[in-house]
Amino acid sequence: MVAQPASIPAARRFVDDALAEWSSADLADDIGLCASELATNATLHSGSSFFEIRLDIADDGIRLTVADHGVGSVEMIARQPELSDAFGLAVGDASSTGRGMLLVSTLATRWGIDQLEAGKRVWAEFRPGSAGLDADPSAPLVTRAPVSGCTAPDPAKWAVVRFRGCPPGLLVAHDDNLAEYTRELKLLGDRLHEPSYQRLGEVLADYVAEHAANWDPARIIAREAVREGREAIDFDVLATRRIRESLLLLRKLIWEAESLSWADRLMTLPAAEPVQRLRDWMECEFIGQIEDGLAPLPYADWLAGVRR
Repeated sequence: MVAQPASIPAARRFVDDALAEWSSADLADDIGLCASELATNATLHSGSSFFEIRLDIADDGIRLTVADHGVGSVEMIARQPELSDAFGLAVGDASSTGRGMLLVSTLATRWGIDQLEAGKRVWAEFRPGSAGLDADPSAPLVTRAPVSGCTAPDPAKWAVVRFRGCPPGLLVAHDDNLAEYTRELKLLGDRLHEPSYQRLGEVLADYVAEHAANWDPARIIAREAVREGREAIDFDVLATRRIRESLLLLRKLIWEAESLSWADRLMTLPAAEPVQRLRDWMECEFIGQIEDGLAPLPYADWLAGVRR
């Protein structure tokens, strides 16, 4: 996820969705709270442009990991015995970062910080019924020598793409259109015993799920803007540098779904022309910024015919 404030609630939603799928909702409050704190740390204090959040399930519990490629020392997080100034903040400082790390040390069964070859990784493990707010804070397990073979998200493989002046209603409509196609294709494929429908729906769903975490902050910003009646928003998205391949796949999936709509074989309609134009602009921004290193071009300028 991009290191931006909108990624913090998106990180919490990622945790809630995963734990619900794993039937571990009893841990959702503790892990979600810690995920929010670690995402806040990665966003505000790491100096990293993006961070990776990961959940792993095991027989004895859940492991949460947040890694970044920032330059901050693990010593700043691991300072003992008082974690309230873990980032050099006074106890009375208005920032809650130090108190957030104290919260992680209290809620987790155990936790730690690993120095990576580039960046750092903070992890916390949780077992049902093993922790609580009345527990004593635990000291972190610190790996100070760089952990080989394990890196934070690599800037050489990922890029932050910045969208400026995007109409939030169109972004929501784009998102809803993909969701409607996915639901109908899977439903009809199951009820009508149409393997091709089912397969297309599954591949489209897999594509959306693969990029869900990257896009969730943008979705949150867009839906809030629609509720507030704003006409344009700025947001950042984390994308693979092999973006052309990813965009071609999405275009192919959308074209196949729309072909079924044009043939009156689906009730879901192709996206309206304004949404199609938004998709064209977004493709131009992905490719222009990642492949050519161009500056962001606001949607209104692109719509008026400005090109770089």
